[in-house]
Amino acid sequence: MRHLISATTLALGLACVGGVSAAQDETQTTNMRNVTVNAAPQYETYVTNLDAGFTLHALVGHTRRQFVQAQRTAEKSESLRKQGMATQPLVAVAVDDSLAPGVARQFQLLDADKVTVAIVNVYCKRAVPSGSPHCRLAPLPIATSGNRQSLAATQAEYLQVAEVDL
Repeated sequence: MRHLISATTLALGLACVGGVSAAQDETQTTNMRNVTVNAAPQYETYVTNLDAGFTLHALVGHTRRQFVQAQRTAEKSESLRKQGMATQPLVAVAVDDSLAPGVARQFQLLDADKVTVAIVNVYCKRAVPSGSPHCRLAPLPIATSGNRQSLAATQAEYLQVAEVDL
C-alpha cells in the first residue's frame, strides 16, 4: 500500500509540475505577444522654429540619468541629420540641468563655411510654479542674406553646433 501511495504521489507531483511549467510557458508566450513597451522619455523637450528654415530641439535633463538619456537621443538624431536621413530639418541638443539650480546655455549653429546661421539661448530654472515649463528658448536674430537662409533649409546636414556657457 505504501508503494502505491508513493507512486501515486510521485505521478501526481510530476503531472502538476509539468502542468505548471506548461501554464507558465503559455502565459509568457501570450503575454510577450501582447506586450507593447512605450518608454516615455524622462527628459523635457523644448522646440523653437528658426528663421533659417529648421527647428532646434533642446532635450533637457533635470537629473543625471535624464541628461544621459537626452544626450543619447540627441546624438542619434544628429547622426541621422548629418547623414541626410532625417525626416525633418531639425537640430537636437542635450542640456544638463542636473548640477546647478539653474542653467543658461547658448547654442550657435554654424554652416559649412563656419558662418553663424542661428543663435539660441536656453534658460532653465529649477523652481517653477506647478505646470510651468522649466526652460525657455530665446532665439537671437541673425542678419543673414536670403541666400544663407535657403542654404540652411536645404542643406541642414552641414550645420554644426557650438555650445557656450552664459
